[in-house]
Amino acid sequence: MQHGQSIPTLSGLKDIVRNDVAKSGKVPWISQFVIIPHVAVYFTKLFLHLRWCGDHVTLLMTACAFLGPICLFIGGTRGYVIGACLMLLSWVLDHTDGQVRRYRGEDSMLSIYLDRFTHRVSYPLQHLGMGVSLYHASGVASDLLFGGVVAYVYQLVVVQTLDKHILQLERGHVDPDPLRTLRLRLTNRVPILEWPLKLLVGGYSQLIQNPTFVTLLIVAALFDMVRPYYLAYGIVIMFNWLLRTLLDYTMVFPWRKRYTPPYGSSASEP
Repeated sequence: MQHGQSIPTLSGLKDIVRNDVAKSGKVPWISQFVIIPHVAVYFTKLFLHLRWCGDHVTLLMTACAFLGPICLFIGGTRGYVIGACLMLLSWVLDHTDGQVRRYRGEDSMLSIYLDRFTHRVSYPLQHLGMGVSLYHASGVASDLLFGGVVAYVYQLVVVQTLDKHILQLERGHVDPDPLRTLRLRLTNRVPILEWPLKLLVGGYSQLIQNPTFVTLLIVAALFDMVRPYYLAYGIVIMFNWLLRTLLDYTMVFPWRKRYTPPYGSSASEP
C-alpha cells in the first residue's frame, strides 16, 4: 500500500495485514485468535493515521519492553502493575509493527534484529527485576538468588530452542515440538485421552508464555501476593526447562541413535 492512499476500514485492514502462519511460524492461540485480529489491528490503524512506519513501532515496542523491567526493579504494587502493563503493551506492539510493515510493503533487517534482541534481553531482565524488588521488600537474600536463577533458566530454554532450530537447518530431522509429539503418541495408544491431553498441553503451553506471567502478576500485585506468586511461577519456569531437556534427550536426540551424515567423512577418505 502507498502512503498516500486512504486507510481502509478495520475489516479491510485485517484482510490486508493478515499474517501468513506458514511463513512466520506458529504463534500462541491467544495471539492468533485474540490479540492479532482484535487488539493489534486497532493500534495498527492508529499508527497508520500517525504516518508511522514499522521501524517506529518496533522502537516503541523496544522502549516499552525495557521500561517494564525497570518498573519491576522498583517494585511495589504500582511498580509491578505499571511494569506488567508495559510488557503487555510491548507484546501487542510486537504484532502491530509487523502489520504496519505488511500494509506499507516494508521490510527491515534492523527491525527484525531489534525485535529478537528485545525479547532475548527484556524477558530475562524482568526476572532479575523481580528478584531485586522482592529482596528489597523482604530482605531475604534467597529472593535475589531465585530471580537470577529463573532468569538464567529462562534463557537456557531460549538457547536450546535456537540450537535445535540451527540443527534443523543444518542436518534436518529435528522435532521442533516434542511435547506435541508425546501428546500424539499417547493419544494413539489411548484415544480417550485426546481432549484431556489437548487441554492439558494447551493450557500448560499458554501458562509458560510471558504475557500470561505478567497478566497474573497484575492480579497478584493487586492482592498483595507477589512473592508467593513469583516463587510458584519461577518453579514452573524451572520445571519447563527440565521437561524440555528431558524430552530433548529422550525424543529429539536419543543417545542410542547414531546419525550418519549424507556426506563423506575425512575418516573414510584414503
